[in-house]
Amino acid sequence: MNSCRQEYEPQDSDFAQFGWKYYESGDYLGARDWFQEALKEDSSFADAYNGAGWSLGHLGQADSARHYFSSWIAQSDEENDDLFDYYAGLAFAYNALGNDQQALLNAQSNFFGKQDVVSGDIWCFCHRKDINQIDVRLIQAVSEFRLGMFSECLVTINTAYIELTKQLSPASDANQVSGDFLDIDNSGTFTLNDKLYNGEWIDSTPDGQLSPGEERLFDSYPLFYDVTTVMGRSFLANHLAILAVHTSSQNGKNKLSCNTDPCN
Repeated sequence: MNSCRQEYEPQDSDFAQFGWKYYESGDYLGARDWFQEALKEDSSFADAYNGAGWSLGHLGQADSARHYFSSWIAQSDEENDDLFDYYAGLAFAYNALGNDQQALLNAQSNFFGKQDVVSGDIWCFCHRKDINQIDVRLIQAVSEFRLGMFSECLVTINTAYIELTKQLSPASDANQVSGDFLDIDNSGTFTLNDKLYNGEWIDSTPDGQLSPGEERLFDSYPLFYDVTTVMGRSFLANHLAILAVHTSSQNGKNKLSCNTDPCN
């Protein structure tokens, strides 16, 4: 008796699902291969462009990542499609390529410029929520700094700290080694007029290392520096370094309340 079995042809969505499983496990090379296979099946499959772009970005192939993100945006309906993954990916790719103007365009105008500020939606990348809009905000600030847009950079840094409110931790006093801000109003959370650590300290040793008991220096929020001076710009650079630590993967999704609707 001959057995009958219907042959199953994998769909492009099947390839993409495998790709995201590889991506989420950290196998970006395997993920790239599955997404590229999906595009061979269907060159108009949006999710495969997205996955290929992100996988290649993690593999350090920023120009190839840029190609995939840009290729889908060129085919898409920019008025109606959810393109935040692609705009964020382009901001990261152009940053890696050293093209600060395009990194800024995609972060500021395409990403944040098209967010629904009324709804308060917060973007996190569905497949790795430690990648979120604070990372994009940092790309914006870094690009502005590199382009000499120091006043704009200061505004962006202040905005980033607002978005990080839930992650910032209070310090009991300036001699405490840890803690992001001095809780002036004793509210337990970061609020207006609290003082943020500015990256400097009184090095009493002096050994160039922050040691227990040494006084750290804090500035009132919102931050204000004379960015026409070298000192003012050095404080901006300090805050960019501090924000880079906050956006590291070890801090997860930065305690953001992500909009997960696009993930479903």
